[in-house]
Amino acid sequence: MSILDVDIDMVKELMIHEMLKEAVSQGKRNIENSYELTKQLVNIYVEGKYRDLIFVACGSSYHGAYCAKAFVEAVLKRRVLLLTSEDFAHYDNVLKKTDLILVMSFSGASTNSIEALRKVRELGRKAIGITGYPESDFRYESDVLIEYGLNGEKEPYETKGVTLLSLYLMLFAMEVGLRKHILKKADYQQHQKDMYFTLEASTLMSAKAEKFAQKHKEMLKEMKDINFVSSKSGYPIMLEAKLKFGELIKICTDASELEEFIHGPAIKCNPDSVIFYLDTSAETSERCYEIFTATKSITPYAFLLSKNNYKDENVIELPIAVSPYLYSLFVLSFFQELVYQTTVLRDCFAENPWYKDFSSQIEIKSNKYNTEYYELLKETF
Repeated sequence: MSILDVDIDMVKELMIHEMLKEAVSQGKRNIENSYELTKQLVNIYVEGKYRDLIFVACGSSYHGAYCAKAFVEAVLKRRVLLLTSEDFAHYDNVLKKTDLILVMSFSGASTNSIEALRKVRELGRKAIGITGYPESDFRYESDVLIEYGLNGEKEPYETKGVTLLSLYLMLFAMEVGLRKHILKKADYQQHQKDMYFTLEASTLMSAKAEKFAQKHKEMLKEMKDINFVSSKSGYPIMLEAKLKFGELIKICTDASELEEFIHGPAIKCNPDSVIFYLDTSAETSERCYEIFTATKSITPYAFLLSKNNYKDENVIELPIAVSPYLYSLFVLSFFQELVYQTTVLRDCFAENPWYKDFSSQIEIKSNKYNTEYYELLKETF
């Protein structure tokens, strides 16, 4: 069935819910099929004798790559440089011979990421494009095209695509680690178990978000701004939360690292501000709780996600304790579900008319942009 055959009134109700479910089921399949899924890129990395990696992306794809960065570095014991597509195309593109550049785009149609692929070729390197849509422009702009195990997404605002891109890069690192004898088989198997565990937990986090939305319905309906704060390993998750709330709710959003928040962004907070903290690390856990507690003197709408069982009604307890490097595989679903619930509560599916005029004047996606994806965005939102 085509996306365009789906009743538009039902799309609002089903889409994000279905994509969150599919992220779990498809993610499990990708773990099981890890060797075959990543083999092409693993061969390039190993046989080319590459060392460090450069991740190039924009928007949600950037956040997906960012979520995987620390895990990849820990497994491969190599440096990963993360750049926006614009940064790589125009500024930061001095390369070492042993650097492997990967350009990523969920849609395969973002004009800045296409430009980044062309820059890779201009520099005399192999242009490797990683996308969820192999029939997109990336097919024509890449020397090597890799589909990262998305298996399609009926969702204009990338949902499962973020999680599955992050998972793909983690699986790639594990397969390289195993092949190069950097990673022990027992550790490889433990990572797989932990990944299954986190994907299962993402369903629990979605349920927590639904419950939270019901409890705080009036706050979500009336909020004018929302802030997302975390220590380093959770920061990429908060960047994606910021982006999605801005795109769908169309209000002011901000994301900060924990210590950066108190050195500037906190100054603008007021009694109506909504602030989410994410506690990810034993090293910063006490500090995170301290800042969260102090924030409640400004606003009653400060909330903390933590694996610690604090006796506080504004604390949302995380259901599992795993490596902070894997938090994106289950915590992200809380914010994806919450932004959906908030969009429904506020009935703000309609496109921002000012943005519509703005976007009609500039190229954001290519002319080959997937027709069904575009039509769904236009007709539904």
